[in-house]
Amino acid sequence: MHILFVAPYPLSRIRIRSYGFVSQLAKRHDVTALVLCSNKREVRDVQALRDDGLAIYAVEDKRVWKVWRTLRAIFTSQPLQVAFDASPRLCAALNEHMAGGDFDLVHVEFIRALGALPQEISLPVVWDAVDCISMLYEQGTKYGATPMLRLIGKSEAARTRAYEYTQLRRFQHVLVTSPRDQEALRLIAQDAGLGADKRPPAPITVLPHGVDQEYYQYYQGERQPDMLIFSGKMSFHANVAGALHLAKNIMPLIWRERPQVRLVIAGSKPPASVRSLARDPRVDVTGYIDDLRSFIREAHVAVCPLPYAVGVQNKALEAMALGTPVVASSHVTAGLKAVPGQDILVADEPELFAQAVLCLLDDQALWQTISQNGHMYIEKHHNWKHIVNDLTSIYAQSIYDTNASLFAQER
Repeated sequence: MHILFVAPYPLSRIRIRSYGFVSQLAKRHDVTALVLCSNKREVRDVQALRDDGLAIYAVEDKRVWKVWRTLRAIFTSQPLQVAFDASPRLCAALNEHMAGGDFDLVHVEFIRALGALPQEISLPVVWDAVDCISMLYEQGTKYGATPMLRLIGKSEAARTRAYEYTQLRRFQHVLVTSPRDQEALRLIAQDAGLGADKRPPAPITVLPHGVDQEYYQYYQGERQPDMLIFSGKMSFHANVAGALHLAKNIMPLIWRERPQVRLVIAGSKPPASVRSLARDPRVDVTGYIDDLRSFIREAHVAVCPLPYAVGVQNKALEAMALGTPVVASSHVTAGLKAVPGQDILVADEPELFAQAVLCLLDDQALWQTISQNGHMYIEKHHNWKHIVNDLTSIYAQSIYDTNASLFAQER
């Protein structure tokens, strides 16, 4: 197949879903990727992948343009994050490639890319929604870290829900990472209060993303016995809420029993509220790191106490693949098939979460069991070979359905 892959951000190993799809599909198919880049570092990331042989093209979209589009959308019905990446340059690049290339299908990742799509696309389109974003905003109205984030969540939840209703009828197939996101989008598609579109909604399929098990190899070397890690993009509102909750409500309970425990918060663009946590000498806020694996391998336990979440959390998958036991909230594990107490430890209340972490720090046998079982879970449920087989079948069905529809219209 000849696939045109579109993403509103640069591909890199940090974005394991989009990078994994493109790199794994390219082993069997002819894949061209168009991605938005807003700074020199992102362009360098894309060039590194081109040097590895992937056909990826960077489309410049400066941050000032993104902010301007977002401000203009405030008084419209368009979701702000859709406006943020509604790049005319990406739209032009899409039209140019579709006109000049013999593509079989377009794969579009995430809701943010949809604003850049041409209104009419003759090719079949598979939209990887990844998550139900309106559900994320609805959770943010309750658990957002600041009043402003909760206010934005309330406004964006309504806009995004109406937008998802329309987009679910626009494409041949829709993908999500977890059953809870699939059910949420199905309910939106059936909500007559959101519109009267007579077109049937597209099929919605759960397709988890894989983990590159050569890159995230199981680690059996030395670890820091009192080091915890919380990783992720720290500008993301759910991660901000998780970091603040961890530092203010959970760590004091852990330090009461083991004052020598050190917490590392690793990830790009932490806001001031997260950076301020490093005033405590036992907390290290790293900012952007080229390769998080060394920090995750060094840690004794990975912690994911998100107070709200949708989809699948990469931070948990990466740690499990590397053999670092994970303690997570039920909001994180709701997107996984992992068995609590066997593959991962699960707790929501601060006291129970702290107790689970302390158990892993104190009990080497439990640590070893969760480490090995977590890794085996990744091998079984997040294997790229199986996932790409399923994705290729979805592509083939979408192409067949589109051709059958065109044939029926011509009769």
